[in-house]
Amino acid sequence: MQRNLAELAHAALTAASGAGPAPSPGGGRCVAGTCVRGDLGFALLRHRRKDGLVAEELYAAVRRDDGAWSDPDHLSGDAGGIDPDDAGEVARVLGGRALVPWGGLEASLYTGRPGGDEGYETLRFHALLVTPEADRLDVRDDTPGTGPARWADRGAPVSRVALFALFPGERFTVRAVAGTGTRARALGEPYALAGVDPGDEDALPEWLAGTE
Repeated sequence: MQRNLAELAHAALTAASGAGPAPSPGGGRCVAGTCVRGDLGFALLRHRRKDGLVAEELYAAVRRDDGAWSDPDHLSGDAGGIDPDDAGEVARVLGGRALVPWGGLEASLYTGRPGGDEGYETLRFHALLVTPEADRLDVRDDTPGTGPARWADRGAPVSRVALFALFPGERFTVRAVAGTGTRARALGEPYALAGVDPGDEDALPEWLAGTE
């Protein structure tokens, strides 16, 4: 199972980089979301276990010199929660909102960036449940010291779950948008995301306490 999921994660990241077609759901497995940050790529997968529960698995890969992704490593897995493809359950959880937190975790990974601990940094992963009305997501980088903040089009989410990976100190604001061009309109309230505070990477945030 893990080998099949790793292959699916690799195909999802290849598609996210524009180097291949999007993988088709099959065998009870599908891609919930992807996030590419430079030469690091992450894929959140969903699959149905033998006991009937829906489980989510997070994979990470590194872009090689030839542009291809390495074999993905499994970072975390969890079972339970609702099925994002269940329209009724999604509507209940959203409660009229456009974006709600779906889950998250932290992991220490080798990034090779300056300022890391021998190249390692703690990344914080956020997953957001997105209203079916959204045609795309816009992201604004509110990280201190990055200059004027502007909205950037992230595109349509792969599923009703959107995955974000934040480096230490980063601050993003996400909004759901319906329509295109002059008819585009923001849906509901934007949602703020934060990476771990630099220098405080060993402390779990309150909303993650007890989940490890």
